[in-house]
Amino acid sequence: MKSQACIGYAGLMALWKWILRLVVVVIGLGSIGASCGQSLVAVMPGVINDPANRSLRRALFSFATGELCSELQKRSIPLKLRDADPVIGRFYPTACAVQELENGNLFAQLLGHGYGWSNVTGRLGFEANAAIEYDHDFIMDGSRMVVYFRQKQTQSSDLKVLMVESSGQGGIAGVATGVLGTTIQAASQKIGNRILQHQLARGFTVVRESDGSVSFSLGVVQPGQMPKAPFGLGESDWLVLANERTELHQDQRDFAGPFTIADDDEALYLTALVEGAPAVDVVVVEKPVGDVWIRAHERQAGAGPPPSPPVFDDVIQASPPIPGRPPQLWRRMLRLRAGTYYVVFDHTATAGRTQPAAQAGD
Repeated sequence: MKSQACIGYAGLMALWKWILRLVVVVIGLGSIGASCGQSLVAVMPGVINDPANRSLRRALFSFATGELCSELQKRSIPLKLRDADPVIGRFYPTACAVQELENGNLFAQLLGHGYGWSNVTGRLGFEANAAIEYDHDFIMDGSRMVVYFRQKQTQSSDLKVLMVESSGQGGIAGVATGVLGTTIQAASQKIGNRILQHQLARGFTVVRESDGSVSFSLGVVQPGQMPKAPFGLGESDWLVLANERTELHQDQRDFAGPFTIADDDEALYLTALVEGAPAVDVVVVEKPVGDVWIRAHERQAGAGPPPSPPVFDDVIQASPPIPGRPPQLWRRMLRLRAGTYYVVFDHTATAGRTQPAAQAGD
């Protein structure tokens, strides 16, 4: 049996006049030429789901502490100002520790780095740590185990700003200082903390299928439902790794992932739609290359080239709207060697094939 991974991005209309690009993302993993239907049936779901048996459910859920950290460190956490908004940055957890409290809740400590974007700061890079208490529980949804991590309280959150892109642009920084009554550095600190705390407060949902596969979603997903997502998957058996809208501005890029291909028989599928611009580049790099590139993205204003040549690059052309017809999607299948990769969506002149206008449009 051969396996495949699927990634999809689709662009949406700009929400504000300064938005130049909006890209939507779906990432999944599945099988080529074979069905991945469930083959096992849950045992006594009625007994396990009984509210009176919450202590039994917690005792059965002994893998909770390890699963939370394992899933958090596998990928980046997309950052948004509000749930309905597009992704404007990412947080990459580098260290995670979880312990069970006397009340049965989980106390999670996270350490990591990332970047975000706002019209006040431009791009800002940061390092952050947070301590959050999560109330956790699970229920059986047929033969599927749905695990919830709901925020009880955020005990601490500390964000260190590494770089503020607009701090060197006197006009923008001056306007921000005058309107907000504070410095651009202080405004960046507040904005960064707000974005990070909002994402951590959403909690997490881990779904364990009957075949042992695990999917991870931000927010709490109710039984029988799937996370709200820009792309519908229909009857696809692919394991979805990401399904997002990403906002790209002039001279900016987004590093989605990292995503792991377990062996050489697996493939990565990308589906994309771009609106609001003629085109956007997509670049795929191996994780060591992406890690260095991200660190530079967080610490240096402007957009530098990749440290090493990418393993794949292409151009996602915008699909002109045709009344009465669905938009034409950009699709690619990537046969990559086993490894871990970032998928980078780029709107700069220093990576990819396109050459966006030198004059900023937002």
